[in-house]
Amino acid sequence: MYLSFISVVVGGSAGCVLRWILGLRLNSLFPGMPLGTLLVNLVGGFVIGGAMAFFLRFPNLDPAWRLLITTGFCGGLTTFSTFSAEVLSMLMHGRAGWAMATVLAHVLGSLLMTFAGFALVRWLG
Repeated sequence: MYLSFISVVVGGSAGCVLRWILGLRLNSLFPGMPLGTLLVNLVGGFVIGGAMAFFLRFPNLDPAWRLLITTGFCGGLTTFSTFSAEVLSMLMHGRAGWAMATVLAHVLGSLLMTFAGFALVRWLG
């Protein structure tokens, strides 16, 4: 139980710090769409897709590794709540087009990146 807890805390801490840094550096670059939030969700999709393929290939790995990467790192890195708040803010400011583009970029982009991560790790493995 303690190893599981530590795995989630370590992975989550790394993911949260990376999300914070990318948000600081990228969200102000393009006023229409916060690029830091988009990037963390796309990268998170890619990482979790790769992790899915990796853990399918090595099912006997200690479950703490899965917790570290998926629940911890990807959970700390990605952000559905910030994405939702940003879309709502766009709608409240009359930017429905940007809101729709943001929804499509996050949802379709994350799904495509998850598939790409899965496919790459399968191909490499």
